[in-house]
Amino acid sequence: MKNTGIAIISLVGGLIIGSALTMLFTPQSGPELRRKIKDSIDDEIDRVKNKLSEVEEQIEEARCRCEEN
Repeated sequence: MKNTGIAIISLVGGLIIGSALTMLFTPQSGPELRRKIKDSIDDEIDRVKNKLSEVEEQIEEARCRCEEN
């Protein structure tokens, strides 16, 4: 389980860094670029929070099943 968490964090970090680098190398104005970077980071944070909620639910379901047995 520990390796899975590390892999997910690495993947999300890579996505954020890749998105930011892509935006930095495209011709845009400063304020527009900052807004896009902020929006991308906010989207990734929301995705991570949603995935974390799903994992928490799965853990709780597994815990309940273990207690029943």
